[in-house]
Amino acid sequence: MSAVLTEPLYHTELIDGVEIAKPWPEKLHALIQSYLIALFRSRVPNSYQVLSELNVLCGADRLAPDVTIARRNARYVDGDLADPAVFAVEIMSPGQTLSHILDKAERICRAGTPICWIIWPEWRQSWLLGRERFVEATDPLWIRLSEGENIEIDLKEMSAELD
Repeated sequence: MSAVLTEPLYHTELIDGVEIAKPWPEKLHALIQSYLIALFRSRVPNSYQVLSELNVLCGADRLAPDVTIARRNARYVDGDLADPAVFAVEIMSPGQTLSHILDKAERICRAGTPICWIIWPEWRQSWLLGRERFVEATDPLWIRLSEGENIEIDLKEMSAELD
């Protein structure tokens, strides 16, 4: 009897009907993700939840942004977020291309999430993708949750966490 060793799957996403493994995160990715989760949880009003690696239903796709902010009363189906996220973050991992992560962010926005923040840790760059715009993130970054509810993020402070 022989055994076949395979690399374990970290998390899969369903894109165009195909299960695709998310790349394993490395140190810079993990630092940014944990920093943002702590920052958002300290600043987001109680009517929202900050969630990590949550499956989000985007039409026929099932995607898992690195960080998702959802309304506390959002609708879920079998544990997956069925309502659009209020905000999503995608952090590039080794092996991902910018075109791949932009495609994923675009799918998230087409499903109703107003803004997806794309972060490239190695380059210390980030962009905001919305349904009608794609711009480089500037310091300070303001995230609008709803009318009168905003979060400010100091990008230099976040970058300092990576050094």
